[in-house]
Amino acid sequence: MPLTFTPFLKRTAGIVSFLLLLMSTAFAQTLKGRVNDAATGDPLVGATVKVAETSSKHFVQLDGTFTVKNIKPGTYHLEVKYLSYKTAKQEITITSAGPNAVSVVLDPDVSELSTVTINAAGYSSDRKARDLEKNSEALVNVVSAKTIQLSSDLTVANVMQRVSGVTIEKNSAGEGRYPIIRGMEKRYINTLVNGIKIPSPDNKNRYVPLDLFPSEILDHLEVSKSLTPSMEGDAIGGTINLVMKDAPSHLIIDGNFAAGYNNIFDSQPYKQFSTSGTSKYSPAELNGNNYMAQVGDFPRGALNYTTKNTPVNMTAGLTIGNRFGKDKKFGFIVSGSYQNNYRGTSSTFFLPNAQPSVNNIPSFQELQQRQYSTQSQRLGINTKLDYQINSKNKISLYNLYVNLKDVQERNIVDTIVLNSIVNYQDRSTVQKQSINNSTLQGTHDLNNGLKLDWSLVYSIANNRLPDQAYFSHQYGFQIDSQTGQMTKQSDDIQKMNRLWMANSDKDYSAYVNMTQQGMLLNRKMELKLGAVFRDKKRDNIYNEYSLSPVPGAKGAQPYTNINDAIYTVDNSGLSPVNGNNYTFKEDLTEAYVQFKWELLHKLEMLGGLRVEQTHQHYDTQLTESQPYRFGTIDYVDLLPSLQFKYALAENQNLRLAYYKALTRPSFIDLIPDGVQGEVFKEQGNPSGLNHTTANNVDFRYEFFPGSSDEILIGTFYKDIKDPIEYTAIKSGVTSQTLIPQNFGTATNFGVEAVITKYFGPFGISANYTFTRSRITTDKLVSYLSDKGQTTRLDPETRPLQGQSDHVGNLSLLYKNPKLGLDIQIAGVYTGERIALVSPYYGLDYWQAPTTQLDFSFEKSLVKRLALYGKINNITNTPMQLELHKSYAEYLAFQGSKPLNLQTDPNKFIVQKDYFKTSFLLGLRYKL
Repeated sequence: MPLTFTPFLKRTAGIVSFLLLLMSTAFAQTLKGRVNDAATGDPLVGATVKVAETSSKHFVQLDGTFTVKNIKPGTYHLEVKYLSYKTAKQEITITSAGPNAVSVVLDPDVSELSTVTINAAGYSSDRKARDLEKNSEALVNVVSAKTIQLSSDLTVANVMQRVSGVTIEKNSAGEGRYPIIRGMEKRYINTLVNGIKIPSPDNKNRYVPLDLFPSEILDHLEVSKSLTPSMEGDAIGGTINLVMKDAPSHLIIDGNFAAGYNNIFDSQPYKQFSTSGTSKYSPAELNGNNYMAQVGDFPRGALNYTTKNTPVNMTAGLTIGNRFGKDKKFGFIVSGSYQNNYRGTSSTFFLPNAQPSVNNIPSFQELQQRQYSTQSQRLGINTKLDYQINSKNKISLYNLYVNLKDVQERNIVDTIVLNSIVNYQDRSTVQKQSINNSTLQGTHDLNNGLKLDWSLVYSIANNRLPDQAYFSHQYGFQIDSQTGQMTKQSDDIQKMNRLWMANSDKDYSAYVNMTQQGMLLNRKMELKLGAVFRDKKRDNIYNEYSLSPVPGAKGAQPYTNINDAIYTVDNSGLSPVNGNNYTFKEDLTEAYVQFKWELLHKLEMLGGLRVEQTHQHYDTQLTESQPYRFGTIDYVDLLPSLQFKYALAENQNLRLAYYKALTRPSFIDLIPDGVQGEVFKEQGNPSGLNHTTANNVDFRYEFFPGSSDEILIGTFYKDIKDPIEYTAIKSGVTSQTLIPQNFGTATNFGVEAVITKYFGPFGISANYTFTRSRITTDKLVSYLSDKGQTTRLDPETRPLQGQSDHVGNLSLLYKNPKLGLDIQIAGVYTGERIALVSPYYGLDYWQAPTTQLDFSFEKSLVKRLALYGKINNITNTPMQLELHKSYAEYLAFQGSKPLNLQTDPNKFIVQKDYFKTSFLLGLRYKL
C-alpha cells in the first residue's frame, strides 16, 4: 500500500491557516476617532474618513465619532473630507497595546479678508441649535433646519408641536394652526420674524396663524419661555421667533419636489366648486352701503359641486444664495416654497341647546354629520440682501411674503329628531390670507465698546373671505313602526346666506438699541437702552346678506337644484348695520433699560425695566344710539425682569428668571358685535374688559454633554391677573353666544424635561411637560324649585382653556452616513384639555387625549440627490370632544334611544373628527 501525504498536508495547511488567522486577529486593533469643526468644536456628522493603506471609507456618526475595525499595528495615513471644509490629512500610528484614538479638526473653507470676515449666520445644525440654547439670555428652546428637514412637518405650526410644553390647535381640516405654550393659549403668545413682531391676518385676533409659514424657509425656530427687558412684553405664554435663512458664505442651491395624497378620499369624495365666478367685493363695497342688492348680485356657480378622484398633493421648494463683489461683501439669499394640499374631514357633532336640562344634564338640538373637502395652496418667499461696509458697519434689507389660500366645501346632514326633519346644508368658502414684512436694518460698532443697531419696518397682513355662500334644503320623514323603513316627505328649499369679510393690519415700526460694553468693579458689564415705536391700523369689513325662497303655489318651494331655486333678498337688499365694520388704531411707545453684569466668574445677572404705553381707538358703523359704538383706551405697564445664570461647568448652566408680562385683548374682544363661528357666534365685550398681566418665575438646569446631546430640566410658575377666556351666554331659546371675559386671577405652574442623546447611528429625542393651572369662576346650575326649572350660581374650579396636564414627544432616529440614510419615527401625546368654556357647571367641552404617530426618511441616491418621504397621522388619530357628564344618567333622564358615538357610560362624546393619513414622496437636490 503506497504512502500518501496529501491528507496530512491538507490538515496541516488548515491548521496553519487557522493559527495565522488567530494571530492576525489577536494583533488587529480598533481605531476610534472624532471629527470636529476647528472654529466651533461642532462634530461634523457625515464627514468621510479614508484610510489610504486599506482604501477603506468610514463615516462620522450622529455622536460625532467614527470607528475603523480590524486594523493591524503600523503607520497609516487618514484623509478626512467634508463639504465646505478644507480636506485634512493626518498620519497615525496603531499600536498593539491600544487603545487607539485620534481627533481630527477641519477648517471651514471660507474667505478671511483683510478688513472683514464673512461667515454664514445660519444655525442649521443641531449642535449650533444647542449653542443658541446654552448662550441665550432668555430660556429658549431651538429647533434647527436640519431637524425640520428630517421631520414630517410641512408648516411651522406642526413643527411647534415638537417643542417641549407646546401643543397645537387644529383647524377643521386637521392642520395645525395655533400653538399653546405651557397651557397658555394663543392669545398669550406673540410671533416674531427675525426678532421683529409681525401683524396677524386673523379676522378677529392678534395672534398669527402659523400654518401660513412653510417650514422649509426657516433657518431655525426659537421659542423663548422667559423675557428680558429688550424683548416686547406681550408674551405671558412665550415668544415664537421664526429665524429665516440668511445669506451664505458660498454658493448654495437647494431644491425639492414631492407628491402624495390623503387616504380619506378612499372613503369619501372630494367635492370641489369653481371659484372663477366668485365676486371679490360685496354689493355694498361695489355700490355703497345704501345700495339695495338684487338676486342677480349673487351668482350660484360656487354652489354647484363636482367630485375629484384621488386629488394629488404637491410641494416644491428652491433656495439660492451666494456672495459677490470685492472681498465678497455683498450677500443674498432667495428661498421659496409652494404647497398644494388636499385634505378631508369626516365629523359627527351634537349641536347643544343653549340651556341644559335639570341638574345640568346636557340637551341637544340635532345630530350633524359633517364632511369637509379642503384645498390649501401655500406660498412662502424669503429674500435677504446684506452689505458689509467694513468690519464695523453692516446694513441689510429683508423681505418675507407668505400667502395661504383655502378653498373649502362643507356638507352637513343633520337630523332634528323631535320633528323628524333632515336638514341638508352646503357651504362654499374661499379664504385668502397673507403677510408681507419688509425690514431695513443696520448694525454699527462705534468707539469705546459702544454699539448701535436699528430697524425700520413696514408690515401688512391681509385676510379676505369673498362671497362665502351657504344654502340648505329640508325634508321631513316618517319611520314605519313595523319595518323601520324611512319614507321621505317633501323636500323644500331653505334660506341662502352670502358673506363677505375682509381685514388688513398695517404696521409701521421703528426699533433702536444702544449697547455699551464696559467694566464695573473689575467685572464685565453691559448696559443696553432701547425703544420701539409702532403705529398699527386695522380695517375690518363685514357684509352679510340673507335670501329667502319665494313660496310656491302650495306654500313652501320644492327643491330641485340650487340653480332653479327662486329667492328674494331680505332686508330690502341691504346688508344689516353691524359693529363688524370698524377701524382700530393702536399706537405703542416702548422703552427699556437693561444691564448684564458678571457678579462672579461663573455667575451672571441680567435685569432691567421695560415701559409700554398703549393708546387705542376704535370706531364702528353702528348708529349713534348704540352703546360703545366707538371707544378710546389708554394704559401704561411697567414690566420689570431679573435673571441669574450660573455656569456649573463649561457645558452646564443653572438659570433663575423672573419677569412681568402682559396680554392685550384681541380686536374683536373690544368691538360691540361679532361673527358666526363653526358652532357659536363670537361677540366682543367692550363694557369693561381689562388687559391681562402676569408675574412669571422660571428655573432650569441645562446640560450639553457634547455633539447634539442635551438635558434640560426646569419648572415654572405664573400668577395671572385678569385672564381672558371665552364663555357662552344664552342669546336665544336654543342659541348661545361666546363672549370674552376677565376671570379674576389664575395660577399656572409645571415641570419640563428635555433629553436628546445619540448612540452611534441611533438617536433619541424626548420631552415631557406637566402643567397644572387653576381658575375659579361662578357657573350656572339648572335645578327644579317651587317655581319650576330655574338656575343658581355655584363656584367651579377648573384648568385654563387649552391647558393639558400632560404633553410629551418621543422621536427615534437612525442616521447612517455610509448608506446615506436618515429615518425618524415621531410620536406626540397631548393630554385632555378644555376646548370651550361653558357658563353651566360641569358642561365645559374637553378635547380627549390624543396620540399621533408620524414617520419620515431621507435616502441619498447619487451625489447631491436624495429621495425623501413623509407619513403623517399613521394611527388615524381622531379629534374628540367630550363632556365630563354621565351618558348613563342622560339616558335615564331623557328616556332616549342610544345615541351615536357613545362608548363609555361615564362620559358624553359630543364630537368626533377623522382626518386619516397623509403620504408624501419626493426628491431633494443640494449643491
